[in-house]
Amino acid sequence: MWLGSSSCSLIVRPYEQRTTSTMKLMTICFLSLAIGVGHSAAQEDTEDEIIKFKDFKKRHKKTYNGALERVHFRRWKRRKAIIDQHNENQRNSFILGDNAFADLSEEEWETYLLGVTIPKGFINNEAVVDVLAAGNVTNRQTTTPSLDLRTDPCMPPVKIQSPCGGCWAFIATTAVEYQTCATSNRTKIPLILSEQQMIDCSGSYGTKGCNGGFYTQAWDYIMAVGGQASNATYPYRAVAGTCNFTKDVTPVAGKLSRYASLAKNETAILLAMQRGPVAISVATNSRFTLYRSGIFDDDTCKNGTINHGLLLVGYGTTNGTDYWIVRNSWGTSWGMNGYIFMKRNVNICRLAEFAFLATI
Repeated sequence: MWLGSSSCSLIVRPYEQRTTSTMKLMTICFLSLAIGVGHSAAQEDTEDEIIKFKDFKKRHKKTYNGALERVHFRRWKRRKAIIDQHNENQRNSFILGDNAFADLSEEEWETYLLGVTIPKGFINNEAVVDVLAAGNVTNRQTTTPSLDLRTDPCMPPVKIQSPCGGCWAFIATTAVEYQTCATSNRTKIPLILSEQQMIDCSGSYGTKGCNGGFYTQAWDYIMAVGGQASNATYPYRAVAGTCNFTKDVTPVAGKLSRYASLAKNETAILLAMQRGPVAISVATNSRFTLYRSGIFDDDTCKNGTINHGLLLVGYGTTNGTDYWIVRNSWGTSWGMNGYIFMKRNVNICRLAEFAFLATI
């Protein structure tokens, strides 16, 4: 275990009779009692919990120094109890898991995993701001009963943003990667573009590096400078730095021509998805962070603050329940290989409020 124990006995004299040695002994006694309390708490940890925590560390390649081991264990243990209680309820439509973030603090979740900040001009704006060519997204378009772009040859591998609050850059980049590949006449090979360029260089468009931003701000920047570099040219570092992109000098591998703000309803979003992935913003909660599989239908997030960006890459229906296929930027160990199914047509986690389609 992490802590040891000791005991002491002490006769406490009136204050005027206390010697220096007595005071030292009292201090030692109080420290011993504190350690004893810690040891009692440690004894409550079962052998099974210790074994499972070791497995958790191994699965996610976790290492801790000194007292941090105990801190992370306590967080993991608390989350594991929540996970087990949730999963025992067979009425729940989704499963939770002790993923790589189960031992982090809520503050670390916010700092390392999120990052969407809604521009003031979009808040309380009911108008549909359409900068697409007229007629590109219309009700005349046909839809399919289901769509899954995860297996599309132009869908790049799932990436991981942590430790950086730059989800906005990842969502913006994936849209450019997909659209550039899909409109190319060459063999459809997934592109891997540079999120780091967005994080370092788009500050004048309203972004704040690893401290937040919005995907339309990144797209405005891309259109202004003529394109986005490849990740090989401008690799990801997960920390904001000096911009190393020069317009008309640095080679670009991805481009964007326009984007549209979609009407705040899921029918409009579904129609737009016939053109490609749709960027959305959501209000996350602890269940979202610990999601493993199934259709996420926790409606408590509808009362939360929008704080994270995702990408809709498909939709379907199973056992009478409509769902979205949603791509995250937390790596393939999260959710279903980096994806989550979210209940459709109920504005789950406020996902329909700030939906955008980018095209070439």
